[in-house]
Amino acid sequence: MASHSYFETFLMSIFAFLFLLLLTRVLGKKQMSQLTYFNYIAGITIGTLSANVAVSPLKQAAHSLMALVLWVVLTIVLGLIGLKSSRARVLLDGEPSILIRKGAVQEKPLSDLRMNLDVLQMMLRQQQAFSISDVDYAILEPNGQLSVLMKEGKQPATKSDLHVSGKPVRNLPTLLVADGSIRHHELHELSLSEDWLFGELKKHRISSVSDVLYAEYSPDGDLSVQKKGYSGAAEG
Repeated sequence: MASHSYFETFLMSIFAFLFLLLLTRVLGKKQMSQLTYFNYIAGITIGTLSANVAVSPLKQAAHSLMALVLWVVLTIVLGLIGLKSSRARVLLDGEPSILIRKGAVQEKPLSDLRMNLDVLQMMLRQQQAFSISDVDYAILEPNGQLSVLMKEGKQPATKSDLHVSGKPVRNLPTLLVADGSIRHHELHELSLSEDWLFGELKKHRISSVSDVLYAEYSPDGDLSVQKKGYSGAAEG
C-alpha cells in the first residue's frame, strides 16, 4: 500500500506541475512589478491549490482539481471584465492615490492608506527623490509602486551635463518635524537647537509645532515647511 501511495503522489505531482505550467500560459505573462494585490493573492491561491492536487489521494485530488480550475476560470473572467469595464477594473485593482499634489503632501490619502511620512520618504528615496520639497507629484499605483514627478529644475543632472566639479553633500534632507512632533535626535545630529527651529517656523508664520505636517531641513540650510490641512492649489 505504501509503495502505491508514493506512486500516486509521484504521478499527481507530475500532473499538477504540468497543469500549473499550462495554466500560467493561459493566464498570460505579467511581471512581478506589474501585479496588483488581487493578482498576487490569486497567484498564491492557485499555487496552493496545485500543491493540494499533488499531495492529495487520487480520489480526493478531484475536488482540489475542480477548485483549481474554477479559481483559474474566475480569475480569467474577472480579468476580461476588467478589460471591458473601467468601473470593474477600479473595483478589482483599485486606483492610483495622489500622495503629493503640486508639491503639497496630501494628508487624507496618507491617512486612508495608513501610511506615515517616514514610509513616504523611504518610497521617495527609492525613486531617487531625497527631498519632499523637490517633488511636484507622487502617485501610488495600484501595484504598490510610487511614481514621482520632480519639480521643474529638480530633475537629476550629471556633473558632466553641468560642466562643473561639484561639492560633496554633507548631509541628506532630514525631517525635523513630522506630524506635529519635533525629532530631537535629528536636531542633535545636525547641531541645531529648538530655538533655531522655532525661529525658522516663525518665518513661515507658524507659532505652534503642532500645526506642522512636516519641516524638512535641506543640505543648503533651508527649511521647507508644510502646515497641516494644506493640500495645495486647486486643479485648474
